[in-house]
Formats: sequence, C-alpha cells, structure tokens
Amino acid sequence: MFERLQEAADRKADKLLLRVIHRLSQNETPKDIEVEPIDDGVRLSGRGLKRRMIDDAQLRNFGR
Repeated sequence: MFERLQEAADRKADKLLLRVIHRLSQNETPKDIEVEPIDDGVRLSGRGLKRRMIDDAQLRNFGR
C-alpha cells in the first residue's frame, strides 16, 4: 500500500531535483567560471575558484 505512495513521492522528488539542477546550470556566473550539470547537482569549475568563492558574493550566493 505504501509502496505506491513512496514511488510517487520519489518521482516527484526526482522531477524537482532536475528542475533545480537546470535552473542552477542556467545561472549567470562570473568570468572564467563554468557550470556543468551533473546527476545530483551542478559542478562549478574555474581557475582560483576556492579563493573566488570567498571574495565574490555572486559565487557565495550561487544556489540562492
């Protein structure tokens, strides 16, 4: 009985996750930072990304 309910909830969660990943991958990023959608989120890459995450408010607030 609860299996169907759980399957429906899992499908809905998967759809929501895909929408969020798509939205995040479309966000504008600072120069030289790339966004790549992956199965369970997005991957940010770029030269000096660690330092830039501290200095750049746009990167710190990327997921908001």
